[in-house]
Order: sequence, then C-alpha cells, then structure tokens
Amino acid sequence: MSDSFTPYESAIKSISKRFSRAPVREAVLTRLLMHMGSNLSVHFDAELKEHGLNYTTWTSLVVLYSQSEGRMLPSELATYILTSRTHCSRIADELDKKGFVQRIASETDRREVHLQLTAKGTAFVEEHHPARRKQYRDLWSAFSAEEMTQFESLLRKLLVQLDDKQ
Repeated sequence: MSDSFTPYESAIKSISKRFSRAPVREAVLTRLLMHMGSNLSVHFDAELKEHGLNYTTWTSLVVLYSQSEGRMLPSELATYILTSRTHCSRIADELDKKGFVQRIASETDRREVHLQLTAKGTAFVEEHHPARRKQYRDLWSAFSAEEMTQFESLLRKLLVQLDDKQ
C-alpha cells in the first residue's frame, strides 16, 4: 500500500541498515503517529480556515462551550488543549478579536481573568458543531466499532507510557 508515509518509512529502513539492532518498527510506529497528527491537523483545519480558525482555536471554543457557564481561566484552557500559557494567550487574543470570547475579571480575585464564551462564540459552536461531528464520522467510517475500541485502547496504553516518563 502506497501512501504519504511510504517515502519516510523507506528512509527509516534505509538508515536502519547502517545501525545494528535499530528499533525499526518502533521508529516507524512513532513517526507514523507524528505523520498522522500532521495530516489530521491539515484535514480538520481545511474547513475551519474559511472562518479564520484552526483546529486548536476551534477546540478552545468547544472546551469553553463545555463549561457550565462557558468560562474558565486561561491556564485551565491551556491544560485542556495541551499548550503553553503563552500560546493560550495568543489563542485568547485571536478569539477575542473575532468576538468569540471576552476577558472577564474574576469576582473573587482581582489577579485572575477568565475567558468567557460570548453569545457570538456560542452561536458559532452550535452552528458548526454538526459539521465537525460529520468529519469525525467520515474519518472513522472505514473502521468497525471493535477496531476503534482496540485502537483507542492501544493509544491510551501508549499515552500512559508517555505520561509516566514526564
């Protein structure tokens, strides 16, 4: 099967010939996951581009939407979307400029500022969420429920391995 990863896989196998006992399979699996991550970003970003968003900004909106009051601290959001506080500030600036969020001073601590989903942000999520769900369904349509369960289990096992090393 030829795909966008095949040339990279060939390079890994070629390099492995120069090193005895090279972990070829592990290298291929690791790079394949990283390659998939990039391809997934491109895939999901494509439909969001027309709105000036990407998957990270969209996910930020959805995370805020998931909160009972549509509000959270930027540091909490950074944890949810696996990014630095600095990058989360840039995301908040971008979403603020679009009118999707606003910064609200904390009622209990003057040093804290919450990100609050606006009515425009809420409407945007509600309008575009069905299209995102369709993207997910379409992406995974070639897999059976059993295959998805097995794949999820394997990915979670790898995630625990990574989490334990940090």
